[in-house]
Amino acid sequence: MPLGQFANQTDVNCTAPLLDLATFSKSGGYAAGRYCGLGSFEDGTTCCFPCPIQDWLYKPNWEDHLRIPNYLSILSVTLCLFLMLSFAVLPPEATHRHYLSVGLLFPALFISLSFAIPVTTDPNMCFDAITPHDMRSSLSCAWTGSLVVLGGVGSVVWVFLRSLWLHIRIFWDKDPGKSYMWGSIFFGTAMPLLSLIAVLSVTGLSYRMGQTCLPNHEHAIVTFWIWLIIFAVLAFLLQTFTSGYCFYVYVRSLRRMRRESAIDSFERGQVRRKLESSSHVRKLFLLQWRNILVSVFVIIGSISFFIVFWTQDGKLGRVFNDPNNIMVVKTWIICQILSMGDKQECRKYVQDFTVDQVAVLVSLILASLVGISIFILLFRNTMLQAWLSLFRHLYHRALHQGRPPTPQLTSLEDADKYQPRSPRRR
Repeated sequence: MPLGQFANQTDVNCTAPLLDLATFSKSGGYAAGRYCGLGSFEDGTTCCFPCPIQDWLYKPNWEDHLRIPNYLSILSVTLCLFLMLSFAVLPPEATHRHYLSVGLLFPALFISLSFAIPVTTDPNMCFDAITPHDMRSSLSCAWTGSLVVLGGVGSVVWVFLRSLWLHIRIFWDKDPGKSYMWGSIFFGTAMPLLSLIAVLSVTGLSYRMGQTCLPNHEHAIVTFWIWLIIFAVLAFLLQTFTSGYCFYVYVRSLRRMRRESAIDSFERGQVRRKLESSSHVRKLFLLQWRNILVSVFVIIGSISFFIVFWTQDGKLGRVFNDPNNIMVVKTWIICQILSMGDKQECRKYVQDFTVDQVAVLVSLILASLVGISIFILLFRNTMLQAWLSLFRHLYHRALHQGRPPTPQLTSLEDADKYQPRSPRRR
């Protein structure tokens, strides 16, 4: 017997908030994203939960909290564009421009745009009352989801390339050179594009949480998440090894400094050369502290993003679409029926099949802060000085433009020729 008939013995097939699947179209939107796993009853009725389901799982101010990463991303986009314009216009000595910094800046901008676009479009997340939009039914979903894939994979790839460059430069004491530059540009561009092609052709995009689309659960571990984790972990391991090596060099140099006073002049020269090499490594490492912080931030954000949303998809899919695990969610649904849809009263029963609201919000905020963190780590005071100098130059140039050149008077001889001609003489 359908839950609706059991609850009130009426002709309603599904009791509110549940909706009858038969009353909705089988096409349009992301049909696999419907939560209709309550089972088909003897009369063939299948009840589904309303879209978006997050409105029923989380607190009433949930939607307001979701706007926080959207507004933070606007600031991220602005700061990323400022850095890009600075790299393009200002001289390299003022911006410390490097291809690895520019390469990382683009995916950071893509991620920020994916959260900023919904601020202007304010898209509807649902195709109908039970079906979320996907990349085919919503243009905003297609754009935001594609930018998430490009930005997510691109960020971890470029952080890995930066960590590898630093490892080669410090541990192996070699200049990666032009071949590494062109190889990095090719790999850092091709890998995100290949991941996007795989997601669009195999996995698809839909509204999973908030107004920014994410890859669907099907095959997403192969087309998107695994690459996010692999490059994040590789970058972290490389960065940790390089940092440990620098610490070892620093400790070793301190010991050699203590020994220097107790040896003869020949050995002292050898030790001094080794100390100079160690000092070079320390200086290079200290100059790369920005890269270290960028790596750590992107790694933490990527892993937390993966854990939160993969766990959320797994929990909801397991209890809603598997009849063997439906008892947990039925307790919550019965509470909804008995309380006439009181979300606050029944929210205590959702802990077993949802991720904590704070964890979801933190992961979204970390993703939206990528652009701001990149700006903090790549910004230099010399950029402002260079912009002020450029504006002064343009101002003086505009101020004196159009004036006739002032003649140079070296003497008072023939001064009449410098006077303007009168109309009578013309």
